[in-house]
Amino acid sequence: MRRAVALLLLLANTGANAAEVFATVADGKLGSRIDAISFPESLPKELTSGLTNRFYARVTLLDAQGTLDQRAVEIAIRYDLWDQVFTVVSTMNGAIVESRSVATLAEITALLGALRLPKLFDAATLPAARELTLRVEVLLNPIDREKMRMIRKWVAQNSTPEVGAEQGFSTTNAIFNRIFEQYSQGSDVAAVWRIDARSKPFRLDSLMHERR
Repeated sequence: MRRAVALLLLLANTGANAAEVFATVADGKLGSRIDAISFPESLPKELTSGLTNRFYARVTLLDAQGTLDQRAVEIAIRYDLWDQVFTVVSTMNGAIVESRSVATLAEITALLGALRLPKLFDAATLPAARELTLRVEVLLNPIDREKMRMIRKWVAQNSTPEVGAEQGFSTTNAIFNRIFEQYSQGSDVAAVWRIDARSKPFRLDSLMHERR
């Protein structure tokens, strides 16, 4: 519980994230790549802690009328302190799609710096000549409702301010208010670090032409 609260505090000061979303096509599938993500400064320490860090991505495919389809992708990264190797497991809609080992933190950083989410949508079922857009939302170590309830209870029991400690107490409340706002909007998960970015409009037939 203390680790969860500490992680929220470490990430709380992360500002707005600039990110670029690009549509990709491979093996008849439409996917996405996200570049220029500004991760928290504390991320390298978290990645090498030996605990599992989870990136949760929700990719929404849209046209001018609204949502066409949606996929949920989770990338779990764990550093084995004994073998000194990273294990990266990707799942989509609950099914494992890739599992691999990565040797160094530099390789993990490069992987996350150009985050690939391939083979999300079947291109054959999509309108080839219509303008489409990809919206990608990414959260780091999302917290579900039940865990958040437990953390909130823990904070309430352990954050009684001492004399002169009003500033720290106020900061803690502000952090948790940001998280709870996401729940009020109907989300099942929350995180203090997140990005929400969209690709430029694209046409599937143009992407496929570029691949030739």
